[in-house]
Amino acid sequence: MTNDEGLNIQSVAIVGAGAAGLTALFELIHTKKDGSTTIVYDQQGNVKRSNLVNKDPAFKKIVCFEQASTVGGIWAPSFEDPEEVPQELLNTECYNDPWVLRPKTPLPKDIKSNEFSLNAPLVTTEKSLDLTWSKSGIYRHLFSNVPGRYLRNSFIPYYRNRTINKRLHPLIKNVEITNNLLTFTSEYGLTDYIRLNSEIADIRKTNDGSKWKLTVKQYCFTSKTAKWYTEDFDAVIISTGHYSIPYLPKIKGLSTWNAERRSSIVHSKSFRDPALFKNKNVLLVGTGLSGVDILQYVFPVAKSVTVSRSPNKEEIYPWLTRAAMSEGIEVKPRIKEVNCSEHRKVIFDDGTSIESVDYIIFATGYHWHYPFFNNDSYVSVLPAGNKSAPDGSSMVDGLFLNTFAVNDPTLAFVGVTVTPLKWPSFEITAAAIAGVWSNKAKLPHKLEQIENDRRLLGKTGKNLFFHYYPVDRFSDYVKELAPYLPKGRNSANIYDKDHLDDVRESMVVAEKLFYQYKNGIIKIDDDVWSIDEKNLNCNN
Repeated sequence: MTNDEGLNIQSVAIVGAGAAGLTALFELIHTKKDGSTTIVYDQQGNVKRSNLVNKDPAFKKIVCFEQASTVGGIWAPSFEDPEEVPQELLNTECYNDPWVLRPKTPLPKDIKSNEFSLNAPLVTTEKSLDLTWSKSGIYRHLFSNVPGRYLRNSFIPYYRNRTINKRLHPLIKNVEITNNLLTFTSEYGLTDYIRLNSEIADIRKTNDGSKWKLTVKQYCFTSKTAKWYTEDFDAVIISTGHYSIPYLPKIKGLSTWNAERRSSIVHSKSFRDPALFKNKNVLLVGTGLSGVDILQYVFPVAKSVTVSRSPNKEEIYPWLTRAAMSEGIEVKPRIKEVNCSEHRKVIFDDGTSIESVDYIIFATGYHWHYPFFNNDSYVSVLPAGNKSAPDGSSMVDGLFLNTFAVNDPTLAFVGVTVTPLKWPSFEITAAAIAGVWSNKAKLPHKLEQIENDRRLLGKTGKNLFFHYYPVDRFSDYVKELAPYLPKGRNSANIYDKDHLDDVRESMVVAEKLFYQYKNGIIKIDDDVWSIDEKNLNCNN
């Protein structure tokens, strides 16, 4: 199916109200029926609010569904009650399978055979809430690894309520990102389009194939009930992100270990307070961005820190590799087996071992996972390379430009592109969807889309790099999507190429801060924004 004859999209469902979903919502609200946009900028690059009124919208009905109780996605913190992989899931010995960690939500029998609506739902009693992994994995002292300038879309002014911090700049604290999102949502009235506590349990085509039927489960925490209903839409945007379902590698003895020492197996999603690891022997698995973030806080308080990583692996940024192997850290290869009853012993692939391990922290990434789909006729998650099962290095197959489902252009995704410039990728993707769905632009024939993906696969291989655009290649991605933008939408307003030095500077600052935290120059309880300058002179 292509849009050669034009699409007739009047109603759109957006699944997820994080940064990607909110960006898509704003874009669609301000797209006109003639394929033009009401998003106009002044000479300073700020959106002209007086021009935003859309009297002839392309999409008559837009609903954004969010399963959490607030908007923001990963930037809606759950500092006090993180989600952990429960023992019963570890006991399955299939804890590396996303369908075990997050199975499809069972649908009530009645909703399969009867029609229920938002105003006349099916009400069920919920004895306990299912684990949906909707809580954020950020912690209080987390600061960004991307410059603040690129942790916003063009609708959020760069200097809003902000004092530049000389020590952290161009990086920013997590609270600033959260506040920007909440302010953006409130100021532009986006809450009118959002339904909270609303899990999408099922997405499928209607019997005649003309629309998408969504089954919604809306929680009511006070009455411990759920309201179930179905609702049809012409098109669907999936913006559920890539940081929800934690990936744990399958390791012999891991479930038994955690059964004997409860909560001693920690995924980075549930990391909150470094004090937990004070005077403990800690094994950290994975040395990407999240692993090194955690390492800088755990090292100064722990009794010992051992890092397990693939031998000779170069991380996505060179400074991460240097940090993971820096002074005082014992480096080991991948784990072969763990045995808690034998002196809390961990055996590695090279035959060496360590004992008396108190905690194992897995910074091993997240699954791509879409439990609301019923089959892989639209998209599928492919195991990377020769692996037998999906993991954090997998790719999503079946998408043209990481965005449009090749088998059905009325299904689109925002947030699949992997890049340091994540928020500009949200915006350029959302704008392209608005342009195609309002018929300003047409997608190439399905065979051309498939050929485009085949060529890219030949370069990247079947893995996460299929979706990856580093800073020096992000302009290529923007150019690929630019022809699909609504009339009047200029990609130069979305992607600011004039301040890419901020990205390079952010790597320097992040590395410097790593050693200052790791070596105890900055204490975990200190506020990095107000530390005396003379204490910050630190050699790596």
